[in-house]
Amino acid sequence: MSHRYAPSLAQMAWAVLLTCLPAGIVLAAQGNCSALGQLPAVLEVGEGLQQELQSPVAITRLAIGDPKIADVRVNGDRHFLLTGVASGATSLMVWTACASAPRQSMVFVKGKATSALTSLSLSPSQDPLLPSQVQTDIRFVEVSRSKLKEASTRLLGNGSNFFFGSPNLLSPSEGVFKLPVSADSFNIGFGGGRVKAMINALERSGFAYTLARPSLVAMSGQSASFLAGGEVPVPVPSAGSDSISIEYKEFGIRLTLTPTVIDRNRISLKVAPEVSELDYSNAVQIQGIQVPALTVRRTDTSVSLADGESFVISGLISTNNRSTINKFPGLGDIPILGAFFRDATTSREEKELLMIVTPHLVQPLAANAQLPSLPGEKLRNYDPNWYRLFFLENGHFDRSSGLSQ
Repeated sequence: MSHRYAPSLAQMAWAVLLTCLPAGIVLAAQGNCSALGQLPAVLEVGEGLQQELQSPVAITRLAIGDPKIADVRVNGDRHFLLTGVASGATSLMVWTACASAPRQSMVFVKGKATSALTSLSLSPSQDPLLPSQVQTDIRFVEVSRSKLKEASTRLLGNGSNFFFGSPNLLSPSEGVFKLPVSADSFNIGFGGGRVKAMINALERSGFAYTLARPSLVAMSGQSASFLAGGEVPVPVPSAGSDSISIEYKEFGIRLTLTPTVIDRNRISLKVAPEVSELDYSNAVQIQGIQVPALTVRRTDTSVSLADGESFVISGLISTNNRSTINKFPGLGDIPILGAFFRDATTSREEKELLMIVTPHLVQPLAANAQLPSLPGEKLRNYDPNWYRLFFLENGHFDRSSGLSQ
């Protein structure tokens, strides 16, 4: 990534605006951070061609993602020249004294042949027939599988002149040695008198499937966000005192995106989906208050797709294996009989996570058009009589039409 000192991208929108304003207004806007408008999401330039861009404030730093695609040259403290070097796409970041974070834009360089063929076509903002709204569907799919196997033997022998026993045989409340009965395992006990034994065994498997499908509509070049979840209160101790304040941390399904319609067959999409849930197994105590942790799965990326195309923007396959063996030295290694002098536990956990994005060019329904059935529309006024409720109702509401699919 090459770095050069030059003015910003806001120029594209501001260059036209400032040339139409009186000189007094232009001078008043210069140096005013509030004059910085929304940075254009996409800049287009032909291969071998240049564009001069202007900023209402001075630029402190400029960075181009791939200098083989596009180049910039300083032309004063508030101007720079953007040159198309080769066909392709790259990113442009602009810093000003108004903010520490850069403002970004995508730069598309059209080849000479492409520029000649498309020079007569209209841009997305000028084509009234091209939809300017994008519906983005995000699918979160998470599959979790777990497997657990446990096998242990507890021995207890107590005589007048001898004693032997497995770990954890002492009852803390009573202070005596006895074979414990495990509430989490299957128990088989045998023996009597001075020698007793207990075999604890368990095999457990589990499966979990999670699917979330948020959908959001946004104007081309504008950002939109979506949250389906809640907020958890987090106590924050005050410095130098015993009082605490409450801050709220959001959790749930969050989606932030910025779509940009480039032409009829291409949509540039900056998307940042996130799924989080409360995790009480890793909770912490803050002044006696239990605060749950958050399990988060998120991604932040930019992709380019056609209408209706799908991209797997992130994926994860995670496997965690654990095995533990506790045994009496020497005796635990004896074949067959050694099983009475050792405990074995094996666990396996597998997780698969996919995030899939699908954009669509959409237009609003015409005025007075028939709207599709709303979720649960046919059950909104559901009020069965006594006969139907007692003899006919089977509770299969999920099979009724009108519910979300």
